[in-house]
Amino acid sequence: MRNTTLYYGAIVLGVIALIVGVFYLNNIIVGFHPTRAYIAFGIGVVLLIIGIVGAVVARPKV
Repeated sequence: MRNTTLYYGAIVLGVIALIVGVFYLNNIIVGFHPTRAYIAFGIGVVLLIIGIVGAVVARPKV
């Protein structure tokens, strides 16, 4: 498995965490839990930043 695959996976997990945060915040499916929503937003943003920076830095040299 290449490093870029791991970074793309981090981006996907970050987007999923952001979606879960929206679900928690808007009382969709899982109920209203504002603390969990903010934690999910934080984790999602961190994973997105790691994924984007890693994908840009680890791209193949052409």
